[in-house]
Amino acid sequence: MANGPSSDDLQAAVDAGVIDAAQAEKLRAMRHGPDAAPLGPDGEPSVLADEERFRFLNGFNDVFLTIGVLLIAAAFLTVTSTGLFGISWVATLAVAAATFWILSEILVGRLRAVLPGMVLSLLFVAFAASAVVVQLHWDNFKSSNWDTASELAFWRNPTLVFGLPALIAAFVYYLRFRLPFALGLMAFFGYAVVSKGLYSIGLGLSFAAFGYGIFVLLVALFYDAKDPKRVMRFSDCAFWLHLVAAALIVSPMIMLIKSSTNGLMTSGVVLLTVLALGLFALAIDRRALLVSSLAYFCGAVYDLLSGGVELPHSGNAPSSFTLTLALVGGFVLILGVFWHPLRNRLLPVLNATPIGPYLPQARQ
Repeated sequence: MANGPSSDDLQAAVDAGVIDAAQAEKLRAMRHGPDAAPLGPDGEPSVLADEERFRFLNGFNDVFLTIGVLLIAAAFLTVTSTGLFGISWVATLAVAAATFWILSEILVGRLRAVLPGMVLSLLFVAFAASAVVVQLHWDNFKSSNWDTASELAFWRNPTLVFGLPALIAAFVYYLRFRLPFALGLMAFFGYAVVSKGLYSIGLGLSFAAFGYGIFVLLVALFYDAKDPKRVMRFSDCAFWLHLVAAALIVSPMIMLIKSSTNGLMTSGVVLLTVLALGLFALAIDRRALLVSSLAYFCGAVYDLLSGGVELPHSGNAPSSFTLTLALVGGFVLILGVFWHPLRNRLLPVLNATPIGPYLPQARQ
């Protein structure tokens, strides 16, 4: 398909609603052949293309549309907090959720706008789940004097079952619009449901988070394996799943290390753990795990440089803290610049294993 439609033609077809973004990506991949170079943000081959990119904006019009969506959301929030127009709280939340769904049909289903879709999916899930929760708990507060403090106390109530309706709403949204960000919402609220169930049977939240994070990571790797060249929607789906998984995996892992070691040994084990996460991130070409561990990495480096002395709560920062920031910042920059050369050295070893065909290709 070397003489097929250009990238501009495909984007015009997406904007006109003739095809969706995922179909356009497949056509681009077919046009450039199976052995073509990675595609850049414009859909054309580029030797500088990064395999861990995801589509965020079609253009500045997406920002313009998002501002409009946020203003409508602010209007609904005003109605729920002031009781304007004599509409009940539950009805306002339900009408808001329906409004955001209709807007999604236009902006996501037809225009394939990514950033407005991300905001709309979050708003739809939040308002739809809130309508269900308020309806279920309406009898608990309908006769009380309602104010801002009462509203905050209501939403802080640990007995609220917000995760399940939010998970269902995110699932329905993803089924209809196939928006990768909605898959990330499903993974996030799925943890709320799973952790609540596991905690009720006596399993600690840290173990629940770590186990669920590993599950989400495996699903993300499955999506990556279906799109090793990172040119289809599967890659965007995997990106959001990796973000959720990283947040759930790293913190419990570091907490376990800190609870089982003491002193400078803790810092050393943390550094080794971050190194192992770095090698894994290089192998799968995903940086989310490393980003989630940077705060712990900074803490471990500071402990080693300061000899275990705690950072003072007031006064001037010690020189060891400044040196820590400089070293970690330099490490991140060096790793970012030499990411692909390092992968090129690592991949020949991994390609000899059964997982080699599923890993993203090396890039010069």
